[in-house]
Amino acid sequence: MPADPVRGRHLIFGDWGSTALRLALCRIEEARVVPVAQGRGPGIKFADDFETAFFDAAGEWLVGDAHLPVVLAGMIGSDRGWVETGYAACPATVGDLAGDAATVVARGLRITILPGARCNSIFGLPDVMRGEEVQLAGWLALRGSGAGRHLVCLPGTHAKWAVVDNGAIAHFFTSMQGELYDILLRHSLLARPELRSTDPIEPDNAAFLHGLKLISGTPHLAIEHALFTPRASLLTGAVANHAVPALLSGLLIGADVRDAHRALHAADQAFDAVSFVGAPALTALYAAAAQELGLAADCLDADTAMIAALEALLPHLPLE
Repeated sequence: MPADPVRGRHLIFGDWGSTALRLALCRIEEARVVPVAQGRGPGIKFADDFETAFFDAAGEWLVGDAHLPVVLAGMIGSDRGWVETGYAACPATVGDLAGDAATVVARGLRITILPGARCNSIFGLPDVMRGEEVQLAGWLALRGSGAGRHLVCLPGTHAKWAVVDNGAIAHFFTSMQGELYDILLRHSLLARPELRSTDPIEPDNAAFLHGLKLISGTPHLAIEHALFTPRASLLTGAVANHAVPALLSGLLIGADVRDAHRALHAADQAFDAVSFVGAPALTALYAAAAQELGLAADCLDADTAMIAALEALLPHLPLE
């Protein structure tokens, strides 16, 4: 294990997912990581060439130091990415994630790509994640690295519900709530331009709360039986065009939280609190859904979690 491999230096850290590349130029100060600049680029679905996309996003940082260490996480390590890194088996610690990393060299630059994580879920089914495991490592470093078992949800296109136990990712399962929301607004009966609001949905939005309370307060109402409600409410004048996205969001997020809580309880893994890690606008909606069910909820920004994860990973990575 190298000792302080980048002390007093800079490092590029990135989350490269399907839809976006987010980079941070970081300064290493003792054991702390300090972000000093941000960079953006296309996700792997939109990048014609990974090497070109990376250097377009980070090139100016390399002018003074062409050999900066680079660490990337996310879908860039998938079978559709730059190099496939595989998955660390759960229970997985920070050390496991670092140990299964792969390296690619581009234009003389050594790039470390982190693996994903895999498990058998509480349903007995295989499940995987890429990128979220790094955010979980950051959450553990900040809030849960000691003894105990905790429930952490990482909302997004494919929300992850993870149980962390004594400093390791024990197991998780995936919800496609975010993708389903997008599909319904773009390709279903609700796919009308006037129903696609770009305004952020606030947790106190009346339509969101209506959907949330409806699905949370009606345990026997399956989400597939509730999803026609926005259409019927629109046709009968119960909601206006602009309220449909919020109503749909309330139904889907409410069902996601309700059903995850119910599934864990059935598996004898009940929790009375949950942490949400992700974009603040989205974690606030999930927290509102958890509180509607009587669960205590707290939120952590994904960017903060990623930097904390890098601090935890550094001693384990073979950086030069």
